Amino acid sequence: MLKRMVVAVLLFSGVAQAAPENQVDYQQMYSQCLKAAGVTNNSSVDQCSRQTFKASEQEMNRLYSKIYNQIASRQAQDAKNFELSQKFWLSYRDSHCKLAGAYVGSPMYSYCPMQLNISRIAELREFTQE
Repeated sequence: MLKRMVVAVLLFSGVAQAAPENQVDYQQMYSQCLKAAGVTNNSSVDQCSRQTFKASEQEMNRLYSKIYNQIASRQAQDAKNFELSQKFWLSYRDSHCKLAGAYVGSPMYSYCPMQLNISRIAELREFTQE
């Protein structure tokens, strides 16, 4: 992980910034929501997943915009490639989670996209060192 972060810094020098200490821990947010619900069932998983998804979606969009603008200011083609990769990622997330919901069970319709957003945020944070 550390090696990958160093490589990312070298590849995207000038894009990275110091990581703020107030990063949101979305897994913890989800767990606290379930704890507050008092019971873990399909309804509470769905509710807490949707709530956490919305919060993670906002950060993902903020990080994407920040990275896109930084890349675009240096290299327009790289910005287009970054935009395309995000579109492909969103398509993957949506398709994968529809299948997960259909074959694993209905809570996956909300739980799966939440989990994939959390993973994507970690990837995007590497670009910005957030």
